[in-house]
Amino acid sequence: MTNLKPMLVIVIPTKNRRALLERAIGSVLAQDYANYRVVVVNDGSIDETAAYLAALNNPRFTVITHERSRGVNASRNDAFRELREGEWAVPLDDDDIFLPDAFVTIVNTIKRMPASIAIAQFNTIIFTPLEEYVGGWKFENEELWHDLTYHEVMTNVGLKIHGETRSAFKWTLFPKYYFQENINGFEGEWGLLVLRDGVGVRIMNTAPVILIDWRHNGEHLSRTAARRNPHSFAQAHARIFRAHHAFFVEHPRYALPRAIHALKIALRAFDPLLATKFALEYLRAWSRLTFT
Repeated sequence: MTNLKPMLVIVIPTKNRRALLERAIGSVLAQDYANYRVVVVNDGSIDETAAYLAALNNPRFTVITHERSRGVNASRNDAFRELREGEWAVPLDDDDIFLPDAFVTIVNTIKRMPASIAIAQFNTIIFTPLEEYVGGWKFENEELWHDLTYHEVMTNVGLKIHGETRSAFKWTLFPKYYFQENINGFEGEWGLLVLRDGVGVRIMNTAPVILIDWRHNGEHLSRTAARRNPHSFAQAHARIFRAHHAFFVEHPRYALPRAIHALKIALRAFDPLLATKFALEYLRAWSRLTFT
């Protein structure tokens, strides 16, 4: 069990969205829990973001500035480097907000968790231009939580550990498990490595803690990399196969769903040539493992 008042470190990467950032920070300041601090990473903004952050004058806030944009995962990693013993990092994208009582929900969860759990994931409310819905996990029989296993995620490509807003990360994860900095928003590879190594991951069936807002006209921090740099996703899937080769040798039929998943990602990136190479790489690996 953890101490009575866990320290939360709110991690906010931001770039050129001063108004949205102010809204996100307002949701932090409105929380009814005092044991927290905030690390904001200004990732090369050229708008009024720097001036706004300088005017905050709040001792809870640490601001890290990138003179040139390095991407959302590099920004999060720099914030994770600020973690101290006993702390939990809670990422918040600058276009999202914490819902009322979010910190209390997160802290009460942390206090009840065994020391073996290093990642807790929570439900969210998601706003799109067309609808509002609850994002997260749907449990049978109203269970309060579910502990993920490596085998469970490796055999279902729809399951992943979120590295953006909706999770809390224990300080013990770092520096070993920093995010891949050339694949912004693709935490699937990261999550598989964490589970392979036996890190405890608990999925909570609690009230939503964050509102993820996709209604504005700007980019969503974690959802643009596939179109910008689809080859980075190809590299990620190649790394997945190499890192989890032992699993695919033991369970070769699961290489085929990975090939299909890789194909879909490449097609969403509007690169049919890459999609073909992508799928063939996995199909070749699947055939080799299945028939040799």
